[in-house]
Amino acid sequence: MKINKYFKGIATFALAVLSFASCEKEEKKEIDTLSVEPKSAIVFKASGNEDVALAVTTNVSEWKFTAPEWVKAVKSGSKLVVNASDNKGDERVGRITITAGAAEPVKISVTQLAAGGEEPEQPQGGVVVTFNQATEQDVIYLGTETAATVKANISVAEAASKDITVDVVFDEGYLSEFNYNQGAEYLLFPKDKATYSATLTIKKGQTKSDDMEIKIDGSTLGFGSGYLIPLRAAAQEGSEVTVDRKNNRVNYVVMRQNPRTIKNVVYLEVNDCNPLNVLEYELADGTPFFDAVILFAANINYNSTEDRVYLHNNPNVQALLDESDVYIQPLRKKGIKVYLGLLGNHDAAGVCQLSDWGCYEWAKEVAQAVKDYKLDGVSLDDEYSGGPMIGNPWFTNTSGKAGSQLMLELKRAMKEACYWPTEVSYFVWGSLNTVSECKAWNPDVDQKGGNATGESYKPSTFVDFYVANYGGRSYPHADFSMKNCSCMSLECNLGRGSISEDRARAWKEEGFGWCMWFAFDPSGSGSVPSNFGRSFAWMQEAARGFYGQELKKPTGVYNKIGEGEYDPERHDKQF
Repeated sequence: MKINKYFKGIATFALAVLSFASCEKEEKKEIDTLSVEPKSAIVFKASGNEDVALAVTTNVSEWKFTAPEWVKAVKSGSKLVVNASDNKGDERVGRITITAGAAEPVKISVTQLAAGGEEPEQPQGGVVVTFNQATEQDVIYLGTETAATVKANISVAEAASKDITVDVVFDEGYLSEFNYNQGAEYLLFPKDKATYSATLTIKKGQTKSDDMEIKIDGSTLGFGSGYLIPLRAAAQEGSEVTVDRKNNRVNYVVMRQNPRTIKNVVYLEVNDCNPLNVLEYELADGTPFFDAVILFAANINYNSTEDRVYLHNNPNVQALLDESDVYIQPLRKKGIKVYLGLLGNHDAAGVCQLSDWGCYEWAKEVAQAVKDYKLDGVSLDDEYSGGPMIGNPWFTNTSGKAGSQLMLELKRAMKEACYWPTEVSYFVWGSLNTVSECKAWNPDVDQKGGNATGESYKPSTFVDFYVANYGGRSYPHADFSMKNCSCMSLECNLGRGSISEDRARAWKEEGFGWCMWFAFDPSGSGSVPSNFGRSFAWMQEAARGFYGQELKKPTGVYNKIGEGEYDPERHDKQF
């Protein structure tokens, strides 16, 4: 057996070396490139459109394209000539995708206006006006204050020879196009809850108008959804003004968040507990007791055959993700954020042992899952990993620095992939005991096997909160504050940790931002017996101390049926 293990170790090392050498050779190959001009969104009228020619530049011998069936597209040498069939119905949106070998695909949004719904023709010539967002953030978060004010203006390249006035229109029909282009599912903001001037004017001799204030009333908005305010500038009839078609819109997204100063996050053991049980726990004012749920847990794994680190979901995690609309989105619609837990799984991969390049690559896969299943972020736990394969470009020595790098790349990748805000958290364990400043991976410069050389980020820019082991609290370090820390970690099944109304009130006054709960399960339908009695008693103390409210007693449960099976039906239960 010892000899076999010895030769197996040599073989594994040899394969790793060969794999690394192979990767080195591959990196010396010419990189596939692709560019398309123009790459801006195309808007067709319902009928009578002229051809649009897209110039395709690539070093690949053959390039391909896909387009919606109502788009007429023909290859002509190095150009793709596109037009639209006449539209006799509603507005249509789609995407033209051009590919060339392994180069990053170019995607161009294409819209055709509804029959009879064309925007008025802009006068040709005259002064060209642009519509500008004058508030830095394009996503507005509402908390305790449900009102906000954002700004917009118009501008011209040269000083106006006379007053220039344009109309400002609430363009409800743009919602579907915006959602398609963003890959989003925003709702339309209530028109009567956005107040602004119907016109904007640039005074003679000026190049910009005064800022127009858009007053937002978000008191009727639900939690967990984004609402679009779609504004369009339009030339007035008979004016000698052209509004730049590429710069004629200002869009603000409004989201309402839970305003609590201290929040409850539950690590939900999905092998035992149905996530819908979280909905049963409400404060006296009807708001949820829990602010966030971590689905514990998906895994980081290594596939030696394909030589890649990948995201692995056990049958329970995968079942919940596959039926996200049933088991996850109902929580988010109540304002409860849902994160995917990331945990080692007994092989070379781990959350604290990926190389800078490995962090960058795996983060993209995780971010895509967060987007696909409509989650609010991830939470890392450095446990149950084997030793990394040193010499393989995916891995490095286990360290808090590697864990920090992964969290940075996860934060960046999720921001790129998701149109909603996402968060990163971690459990203080293993090498994740401290977090350090990191440099971002720069794919245009950095080489596989090397170190990241991009922009530096402080820990608080890529970690939102972190929690301690059972019975403990987490403390500020680096540039974190108390708002990033948990006051207590309570293990509901085994009874580890403690809380009282007085202690909860004191923690809130100290400035802690979170309280952690683990293995909560009121149903007893999984492998863990019901721990309702202990859990509810603790939660009641927290509700009184944190919020000065009583916690309503639940009257129902949601069961787990078996591996990969959950019951979506609520069952009445007397506790």
